[in-house]
Amino acid sequence: MQIRALTVFVSSLEYDRISNYVEKIKKIDNIWTKRISLPETNLSISKVMELIPQDNSVLFSVCGMRDNDNRIMEILDALRSGSNIFCNILVNDIKNLDKITKILTKLEPEEATRLALLINDDFLLTPYFPASTANVVADSFGLALLYVKDFIENNISSAFQQANEFGLKVSRKIGAKFLGIDVSLSPWMNESVGEIIEKQSGKIFSLGNTWTVGEINKLIFSEAWRSKVTPIGFSETMLPIAEDNILKKRVEEGSLTLSQLVQLTFACAAGIDMVGIKEDPLLYKNLIKDLIAIQFTKKRPYAIRIIPSRGEDKINTKDFGIIPTIKVI
Repeated sequence: MQIRALTVFVSSLEYDRISNYVEKIKKIDNIWTKRISLPETNLSISKVMELIPQDNSVLFSVCGMRDNDNRIMEILDALRSGSNIFCNILVNDIKNLDKITKILTKLEPEEATRLALLINDDFLLTPYFPASTANVVADSFGLALLYVKDFIENNISSAFQQANEFGLKVSRKIGAKFLGIDVSLSPWMNESVGEIIEKQSGKIFSLGNTWTVGEINKLIFSEAWRSKVTPIGFSETMLPIAEDNILKKRVEEGSLTLSQLVQLTFACAAGIDMVGIKEDPLLYKNLIKDLIAIQFTKKRPYAIRIIPSRGEDKINTKDFGIIPTIKVI
């Protein structure tokens, strides 16, 4: 088990407060990424950016905006200000899809990896970026894990318990309340969630995959409660294409298409994530409409990260390597 992210949820926008947590979490060892999530605000993005310390070793989720926000195009400036800046847009209905698709079509691939569309009733308290917003009344924090190997070896409960003990120790060190763990099963390249699904139900995409994703989610929840940890955020199976070598391969060979990926998310995979999709505003709007319908049925948070493809079969990125463009069928 590896601590994938330690994310501090800051309750108010104050430079000294944010800077203090930056210095505190930088001293915590054995963490893959250190992050700070900011609350919803009416400030301009430029004003928010002035409150963030210039430290690229920490990631910042700076703007959780609602889809009807007049400042929404400012998100582009935020994403272009630094590779450690993340944003999300809360989508509640279809009235503002023109603005949302306009933003998506203006993003370069690396920028697109740092913007999420969150379909939910409200902002989400999760360690996972970009869909994180500090929707809290007091400073606090949460953890995200990489535990694919523990899942395969049936050591899930032990991984959760170790992470929980780690969180309690960190709480004493930084003086913030430990809220819990986003127990989502998420991949990183060769530590593949796609491989787990295929071992249980056959090659992606096959009939039975959706059932398997649902069963994995049931197991995650039962192990979380058995381990007496508090699940926060998504706490589901995650299928980010660009972060899972098996999923990448299935998209490249054409056995996993966009419609099939959408079907998998009915079983509570967290959403359409880190997938290259040809740049087409009408396609994006229709896709988002369908995903709003799925979220309404699931009654669970649903996040989207689309990487616009402009004629390429493969999109080159610095942090994620090649991201394949999925077939739209």
